[in-house]
Amino acid sequence: MEDSRLEILADEVAGAPTFFREHVQFLDLLDKVVKSAGDSTSWTSERAPADEQRMMRELSITLELYQERPTCLDPYLERIVGQLMTVVQEYVYAYHDSTAESICKDTGDTDTMSVGLSRLSGVFDFLYTLCKVRGYKVIMRLFPHGVADVEPVFVTLWMHTSRLAESSWTTRYILLIWLSLLAMIPFDMESIDSGNRGLPILSIDGSPVVQQTTVASDSLIDRWIELGKLYLRSPACEMEGAAVMLSRLLSRKDTASSKQPAFIEWAISEICDAIGKNSDDSTSDAAGKKGMSIANVLRVNGVLRVLCHLFVAMDSAYALRRQMPLLIELFESDAFEQHSLTRKLITKATQRLALLNLPPVSATSIARNSVRKSAKANLGGALGQGSQASDDNASTISDECEANGTEVSEEVETFIGILLQKLQDKDTIVRWSAAKGIGRVTERLPPALAQEIVFAVADVLKEHALDDPSDGRPIDVSMTSEFAWHGALLALAELSRKGLLMSQALSTIVPWVVRGLTYEIQRGDYSVGSNVRDAACYVMWSFARMPNPESRRVFGKMSLQMSTTLISVAVFDRESNVRRAASAAFQEHVGRHSTFPHGISVLQLADFFSVGNMRNAFVVASRKIAEYDEYREPLLHHLCTGTIYHWESRTRELAAAALRELAPLAAKYVIENLLPQIVANTTSPFLAVRHGAIVATGVIAEVLAADLKELDRSSKLVLSVADNIPLRYLEDFGSSMTLDAIAQYMGCLSRAKWDIGGNERQQKYFEYFVQAFTACKEVDGIVSNFSAFASTYGISAEQHQQIVSKHITVETSGSSRENFVLALSALKGRDVFEVLCKLVVEGVKVEIRRNASAALGEFCRHSYNDADTTIAINALLGGLLDHTVDNRGDVGSWVRKQCLISLSNMFESNSALLSTVSTDQEFALRLLGQTLHAATEKIDKLRLAAGRLLEVLIYQQQLENMDYRIRRAVDHLRRYIPAQSKQIIEGKSANEGGILWTDAEAAFTRLAHALSVSEEQLRQPLFEGLVATGSVEPLGKYAVSAVADYVDTLPASSTASDPDNAESQSGWSVDGVVLELTRLLLTDRRTSKLINPALIVADHLIEQGSLNSASSTVWVPLYRAVQRIAFKLRAPQRLMLCLKLYSSVAMVSKEMAKMATESLLAHIGHPIPKVAADHLYTLLCINGFLEVDDEDSMAEIDLLLTETEWMREDAGVKEARGKLTDLVKRILWQSV
Repeated sequence: MEDSRLEILADEVAGAPTFFREHVQFLDLLDKVVKSAGDSTSWTSERAPADEQRMMRELSITLELYQERPTCLDPYLERIVGQLMTVVQEYVYAYHDSTAESICKDTGDTDTMSVGLSRLSGVFDFLYTLCKVRGYKVIMRLFPHGVADVEPVFVTLWMHTSRLAESSWTTRYILLIWLSLLAMIPFDMESIDSGNRGLPILSIDGSPVVQQTTVASDSLIDRWIELGKLYLRSPACEMEGAAVMLSRLLSRKDTASSKQPAFIEWAISEICDAIGKNSDDSTSDAAGKKGMSIANVLRVNGVLRVLCHLFVAMDSAYALRRQMPLLIELFESDAFEQHSLTRKLITKATQRLALLNLPPVSATSIARNSVRKSAKANLGGALGQGSQASDDNASTISDECEANGTEVSEEVETFIGILLQKLQDKDTIVRWSAAKGIGRVTERLPPALAQEIVFAVADVLKEHALDDPSDGRPIDVSMTSEFAWHGALLALAELSRKGLLMSQALSTIVPWVVRGLTYEIQRGDYSVGSNVRDAACYVMWSFARMPNPESRRVFGKMSLQMSTTLISVAVFDRESNVRRAASAAFQEHVGRHSTFPHGISVLQLADFFSVGNMRNAFVVASRKIAEYDEYREPLLHHLCTGTIYHWESRTRELAAAALRELAPLAAKYVIENLLPQIVANTTSPFLAVRHGAIVATGVIAEVLAADLKELDRSSKLVLSVADNIPLRYLEDFGSSMTLDAIAQYMGCLSRAKWDIGGNERQQKYFEYFVQAFTACKEVDGIVSNFSAFASTYGISAEQHQQIVSKHITVETSGSSRENFVLALSALKGRDVFEVLCKLVVEGVKVEIRRNASAALGEFCRHSYNDADTTIAINALLGGLLDHTVDNRGDVGSWVRKQCLISLSNMFESNSALLSTVSTDQEFALRLLGQTLHAATEKIDKLRLAAGRLLEVLIYQQQLENMDYRIRRAVDHLRRYIPAQSKQIIEGKSANEGGILWTDAEAAFTRLAHALSVSEEQLRQPLFEGLVATGSVEPLGKYAVSAVADYVDTLPASSTASDPDNAESQSGWSVDGVVLELTRLLLTDRRTSKLINPALIVADHLIEQGSLNSASSTVWVPLYRAVQRIAFKLRAPQRLMLCLKLYSSVAMVSKEMAKMATESLLAHIGHPIPKVAADHLYTLLCINGFLEVDDEDSMAEIDLLLTETEWMREDAGVKEARGKLTDLVKRILWQSV
């Protein structure tokens, strides 16, 4: 009952596995595994049974699903680990006994042991998966840890180490962490040691030279330590397991004084040996310059892991007093610069050594600190006056140092210096470790020294910064290092979280952190600084969680600067993780303090999900936030001083869109404070800055036109942009981007109806557009801007002719020619119309035909001459027949798609257009027919465009003046093609569920039933389209299935129509379907692309039984059509389709079977081996052929088919063909 309740609760949380959902099946499968693995009789084998291996894989796959939510497993861990470790414990005991027995026999042969080495490797693999998902520290606590387990586990690991090639690394890892738990038992190891003499000498290939370990002493502790040392150079997880095991073993009371010093000496000697450090300095320098080998890096990493664990367990640094100078020298060495993991371990060891040299924090101090924090949090400043009383929170832990009169040693200062240096490391893992170390060490220092550390970290930010915020000028970070800023900000966040930033330091640090929120430095074609901005958000988040109440007073004074900068980053940063981090920091301040203006209201507009989408954050959220006065101008300032100049073009485009929304809210501020600098940047030598400035100027000129025109100085400033751009910017690298920006600028001026001041400037702007069409590749936006320019300022006859002739005069190798074709849509005139109509069908390049289709549709939207419109529609219908294919694929689909879009736009803009076209019935029916044909396309985007056009034609056109025949066809199509929701048809709501045209199955099902339309001009193209798609996989099965379902609703012939069946009233029948297939097969086989699809669809329909009800009179024409195609046919693919259709037609009737057999036998000697071989198979699959009981005849036929060389032309082959024909006819007639 409880388990079922948990499953219900888990299902309620939106699909997130809040609980271990699969626990029932998982535990049942685990019981089976435990039962199989616990069978001691199977332990002699070296491999687990296949079923057990399969179950273990299933269990591991289930566990890995919870790698991001491992705590869901906690209620079941004890049972899972307990069951498995019971089996493992019994196995270890058995293996130990088997080893002891082998040693007692003194054979020295471990291969004769009674327990297999790798029998439970699957169980150990699963235990490792548990450790990987939940963490070894949690899983290890559930291992058995009795005194009796020590020696068996140790001996088992020793034996597995002696046979490394046969043992799995997961087994050794689990045994190592098990030993690390057993090392903590509270008994003297000497009382447990039974000797274990006779164990083999170990060897491990841990480095290029095989290392052999011999132990002088036979004590358990010595062997244990040597075994751990052996694994410290392993590249796998055994290194971490061995480090934990050795640290716990050497931290015991009975080993700390006797074994630990010698081990530390050995560890230091290992590091020195790895880096080549000895008494000869020259040798050491040479080794350092040469770098460490991979084996030496592993040695150092393993030793450092142990030292890190040991330093945590040690009580003081007194035991290290002799090694301390050498450790400091090693940690300051440059020999590890090339290895990030080694530097991280050194950083970790450094901070732990520093903590060892500082006095520990007593429980009394911790309790007193907790009480004081709680009281001050509740009473605020009532416990003390001024910042000094409130800042006591920053030094509560370190007060004990001063109370005891303890001085900080020089070693601690050295270690702090190393950590400060590591804050500037090039690797994030090193900087993060150093930042955490700075926080931990500073927490234990006296207040005065702690504040020195805080200012030292702040000085890292100031290094190489050119300006200081105290001067009122912005901080220039162009010469700074992003690594240093990232590390320093992480350290400040850690210090802030621990309450170590006093109010005096906050007022100095906050401006630098605020600058870090916008930190970005361009490096070539990319930028750095996203990690710095993310760290700055982390610092802001930690500020909100500072425990000292005095910080709230400081933040209250700087709340406006902090809140506006955070919101600006939350909506305008390029990186989604930074936007979300800024939103989280803002939320933390709003939740813990009341200093941010309109906090809750703004947070609802810039929450985690709102800022996740970049466009929504830039355009929507920023517009709503800017309605609050406190955020309006900071948002505009951030946008116009940084974001519009971003190195990425997409970010600049979104910044321009945001500026379009925000500028009207603060017109005066934009014009007076931002516009002059933006216009000045239009001549910047930096391409991104220049592009962003020109576009931003155009946007401001458009949205603030009314305000700008009243200010003479500002108007001149706006109109001077295009005049002041140096000519070299329009000719050298990046000219296309500059010209695109100028086109946007001129389009904005045109839409705002600016007075540009005469023909001279108009001609200059026109030349800019011509240059843009020549240089740019993507010109859709330029065309729309040129259209606005032409509409506002006009185009002279000379300029008109220049654009019309450009598509011929420019070179054909580039994209300029098709660009000018697209530009024709902005012009007017009969000559433009004729050129576009001609290019739609006769353009030499597919790009020209595509652009001509788009331009023609746009041209006709503002020209409603009935005759010209009909000519344009006819040209676009011609473009629907473009099926050009080249090495890029079906490039003709570009033209077809654009023709459909242009037709849709034309009919959408004029609801009476179909009524006008319907005066020519045949032309209107051709339009509907080709649209239906396009709706069956195999390409989803084409089908979507055709579906949109079809819905426009039948639902958005006026029916009053439409021809009766066309109106009847439209009414019939409405039965099967529902309108999209919210469309209004004749004052009534349409069907709520429209067709999802990208879903081929749903679309074909609807369209197939539209075949019942009475007009032949609609039915034939629709059927041809379904047949053409029916041969294409994977959509073919949907088309054939839809046609088959429709055919099942038809009568056998047109004379047998059902008055209750709407489809039968159309006059079509199953006979009509067969005749239509026959018509497709009789098309010119040299040019038609429908013959193969028709053969395929006909074969499928016959096999599915959809055509069984057809009369016998329609089958003979179909057979003759197939026979005509197959006559002297050499194409293997088409011939195979014909032969396959023969075999299908043979199932229709006895007469057809005879005719099909004769045709099949006529092709038995085809010269192409593949066709001949496939044909033989087809021949044997004729209906009933293999079911005849005449075994002698069948045996003779089989002999003739396999032994006759049918491709030869001699008397023997002719005789065999005649004999085979007689046998097949006799048996076939018997079967039918």
